[in-house]
Amino acid sequence: MNCPFCDEEIKDKALVCKHCGRDLSLLRPVLDRFAQMEARLESLEAAMHRVGSHVDAARTARPLQMSAAPLPLALPVARDILLPLLAALLLYLAHLLIVGVWDLNPWWLRVLSVLLPLPFGWYHARSIRATLVAAVVIAALSIYGMLVTTSLIDHVPVLPQNGHDWLEVAEFAASIGFSYLTGSQLGGWLRRRRGPDEESLAFELATMLARHSATKGETAGGLRLRIESLANYINIITVLLTAAGTLITGIIKFLPGIGS
Repeated sequence: MNCPFCDEEIKDKALVCKHCGRDLSLLRPVLDRFAQMEARLESLEAAMHRVGSHVDAARTARPLQMSAAPLPLALPVARDILLPLLAALLLYLAHLLIVGVWDLNPWWLRVLSVLLPLPFGWYHARSIRATLVAAVVIAALSIYGMLVTTSLIDHVPVLPQNGHDWLEVAEFAASIGFSYLTGSQLGGWLRRRRGPDEESLAFELATMLARHSATKGETAGGLRLRIESLANYINIITVLLTAAGTLITGIIKFLPGIGS
């Protein structure tokens, strides 16, 4: 320790400064108290540093823990199997009523095919694999059911017979798939406004991108902030792209002056 009068170094238990000769006996209780407070402060700072390290580690590991946590059997079955089947069934029934029963303009079927998958994309499982698989399943099953119905009503082959017909079928299937993807991404973006949606497609992509480009000196907290920022941008971009794809493949060609 240093003498409070001359600032020269002295022994911790000294009662008289050997340099300036001042009496330290009256200040000894105060000096001892300051020494105790300094030791406690250092101990408290070390404890806070350890707590901060644990919090950063928990925030980084949370997405992995949530994705790896086992789910009840009924939940993935309902989300990953029943909902896509229900969406495909509703699209098939809409085609049957509009084309086979009411004989309405096909434009109404295109509008329903764009709007109906949106809520299923909103509430369905939002991982990358589940989202893409569900979009393909809904489009494939509903389109095949529509082709079978058309074949039975008009007595024509089930599958298209030329390139133009195949292109029409592909555009129709794409509009259904894009509609589902739009609902999924729009739901994820709106949920992010209430807090990070760590099961969303955008968050999963952002996590992969952020960890792939992480630097050695980046802290866990900094990585977390970068993941959330990337997820927000990815959500906005994918909503715009899938919505544009839905309109281009499903509706725009039927508008006057645009469609053939």
